[in-house]
Amino acid sequence: MKFIKLMFLLFLAAFMLGGLILVTGQIVGVLTLNGALVGGSKDVLSGITFAAATAAGLCAFVLQYSKSPVAEED
Repeated sequence: MKFIKLMFLLFLAAFMLGGLILVTGQIVGVLTLNGALVGGSKDVLSGITFAAATAAGLCAFVLQYSKSPVAEED
């Protein structure tokens, strides 16, 4: 499970960084009235960012169900 946790953290960092760069590029495009920059940043980064977010979600799903059960105390 250490491998899955490591992959989760890497994908999480990748999609957070990708989202930050994507939104920053779009903000700069809006502020400079450059529509090509807004659309271009989406075209270039959205696929990679969404793929990393999906992979992070799948890793989180696996990690959630791979925890050892906790013994109940009465």
